[in-house]
Order: sequence, then structure tokens, then C-alpha cells
Amino acid sequence: MDSELNYIANKLKKGDEETYVFLFRTYYVPLCAYARRYVGRKEIAEEIVSETFFNIWRNRTSLEIHSSLKAYLFQAVCNNSLNYLRKLKNEELLEDFFSNTATENIGLAATSLETPFESLLLKDLSETITKSVNLLPPQQQAVFRLKRYENKKISEIAEMMGLSVKTVEMHLSRALASLRKNLEAHLPGFLLSLFLKNIF
Repeated sequence: MDSELNYIANKLKKGDEETYVFLFRTYYVPLCAYARRYVGRKEIAEEIVSETFFNIWRNRTSLEIHSSLKAYLFQAVCNNSLNYLRKLKNEELLEDFFSNTATENIGLAATSLETPFESLLLKDLSETITKSVNLLPPQQQAVFRLKRYENKKISEIAEMMGLSVKTVEMHLSRALASLRKNLEAHLPGFLLSLFLKNIF
């Protein structure tokens, strides 16, 4: 790292705000263009670069720059862009996980798993959801399974179980409330919403 960049990096590590602003103004636009090559969308690229700068400032005292400051910034944006793509892939995978309502037990879709981590993740989710559904009282469980996993209409469930539509709706509402309470500590909000969406 040359002497000028070494000087700038040292000032940054000491918390010099003017240096931070200088770096932001100098590299923000080219870094956004660079991130966009990975993630495609302008607003996502800007978010990644902004987060990168925020993390650099937050962790400034422990920065380890072995080449040049410019190279460090571009490498950090590259890493964060790739992390975004990995997260996006996992969220798409998890959406697929909940997309098939006809599969036995928890409605798993046939998903192509590429890593042991992804396989373990889906297995853990499957076990967590199955346990929560199994804890429901018998009629709530039966109503929920028919609606969520067999995609039956409420009127069809009422006919199959010999219940009124209002009674089925009551069991379903109680099942949803219990599942939300039991699962919210184990599943991120977006996963819980995916699992419980379109029930009514």
C-alpha cells in the first residue's frame, strides 16, 4: 500500500470523519457501478455499497488493509454482493420449500438442494413445523392439514368433517393463532408468513 493510501487508512482507523466522507464521495459511484455488475439492480447495488461503507466505519479500528485501500473497498463490495446473492438464493429456495400444498405432512416442494447446509436448513424447518402442527388439538390439526396440505376449501372441509362452515373457520383461526405463537420464536417473519399465507 503506497504512503498516501496508508496515511488515509490510518486517519480512517483513528475515526477521522473528513477522511470517511472523502472516501465515500470518491468511491461511492464507481463502487455502485461495480456492485451492479453482480446484482443487476441499481437500488440493490446502492444499498450494498452504503452498507459496506457503514460497516467500514463501524469496524474502522480493526481494519486490516494489506494491499491498497481502493482494492480493499472493491473487494468488500464484491464480498457483500456475493453474500446478497447467496441470501437471495436461500430465500428463493425457502419459498419453493413452502410452495407445494399437496405433499404429505408439511407441504414440502421437491427442491434441488445444492449444499449440505441447504439440506440441513430445510430438514430443520421441516421438523420444527411438523412438531408445531402435531401439537394442535385433533380437530384443529385435521382442519389445518386439509386446508394447508390438501388445499381443500373451507366448505369442503366442513362437509368432510360433518361440521358447520363457522366451526371450521373457528378451528382454523385457532390453529393459525397457535402455530404463529409456537413458530415465531423459531422462524424468521418472512418464513412464517410464507407458511401461513393463503390459509383463508
